[in-house]
Amino acid sequence: MTALVVAATGAAFASGGLNALALSSLFTSSSTERDSQVVQSVTRVKEVALLSLHIEGVARDKSNGEILGVAVPASEKTTLLQYKFDAKLGIDGSQVKIEPTGPESFRVTIPEFIGIGFDKPDFEDALESNNTLSWLTPPAVQTRMVNNILSDKNKQKYIAQNEAALKEQAQAFYSGIIAGVDPELTIDFSFAG
Repeated sequence: MTALVVAATGAAFASGGLNALALSSLFTSSSTERDSQVVQSVTRVKEVALLSLHIEGVARDKSNGEILGVAVPASEKTTLLQYKFDAKLGIDGSQVKIEPTGPESFRVTIPEFIGIGFDKPDFEDALESNNTLSWLTPPAVQTRMVNNILSDKNKQKYIAQNEAALKEQAQAFYSGIIAGVDPELTIDFSFAG
């Protein structure tokens, strides 16, 4: 009897009377996903966050399908990826130098500003706009889009756009620390770069 059921199922599948979806519903499976991590080392850092920028935007990836290196008309595919995150900008505090310049004065040398990292990143599901022959165009690699958004190049752009605010915040931060020790001290600031 079992051989008859197997033979009938095979014949129905071969003749097209049973599609792959129907066949998969006859046999069920379960899967388990597991992730394990091991912390290899802990490194102490002395990064000082001076600014947190809330950034929202939409990244666009536009491409065309090609056949033998020639773009195919009506094969355009556009992918939009909406994102938001907080970019942390600051300095490496271990590189700050505080040196006396007189009996009641100090010079604080601030190193180059750095992008410390990103906080609360949120990437929405990508939206695609397809033309008639867009099936010829490979889909956008969303991981590459995210990496471009969070790139070092963009960190440098945020630093350049906010350099005045970073300098002002660094001065306020270190002036507050020194004034906590002696409010009568004179402080001069020097910035790298």
